[in-house]
Amino acid sequence: MTNASKYILIIVFTFLIQVCSQPVDACVEGLKWGMDLSNVETHLGVSLIPFKEKQIQNLFEVKDIQISGLPVEALRVRIEKEAGLRQLAYEIDNANMTEVLAGLRYRFGPPVETNIDFEEGNPQQQFIWHTGEDVIVAVKSNQRPFLLSYRPSLLDPSFL
Repeated sequence: MTNASKYILIIVFTFLIQVCSQPVDACVEGLKWGMDLSNVETHLGVSLIPFKEKQIQNLFEVKDIQISGLPVEALRVRIEKEAGLRQLAYEIDNANMTEVLAGLRYRFGPPVETNIDFEEGNPQQQFIWHTGEDVIVAVKSNQRPFLLSYRPSLLDPSFL
C-alpha cells in the first residue's frame, strides 16, 4: 500500500467517524442526548424546575403535562453541565401502562423482564430494552405510578 493510499484511507476513516458521531436521538423525537437545559425546554414546550431535594443536583422536573397524547404525572430530566441531557424519566398513571408497554414492544421487540420483591408484599416488575442507542427501563409497582426511564447506552451491543 502506497503512502497516498494510506492517507486516503485515513481521511475516509476520519470522515466516517465525524459523520457517525453526530448526537444520537434521545427517547422523545427531536431530543438529542447532550442537549442543554434551554434546548430541552424549548423542544418540550415547558419550563423545567430544579428538583426539590437540594442533595440531588442536575435534576429538573415538570408535573402534569401531556406527551404523545398521554397524561404524564411527572417528567424528570438529568442534565449535567458539561455532558448535557443524560436521562429522562416519566411517571405515568398505571392505567396507561399497558399501552406504553405495548408500544415499546411493537417498536423494540420483547423486553427483558424481571420481577423484584423489594419489600414484603410490594412486588415490582421491570421491563428492560436495549435499543443500541438507549437503555429503556419500565417499572410497574402497585404502590407507585408507572415509571419509564431512558438513558443513553454505554455499551455497543455489536461488541458482545
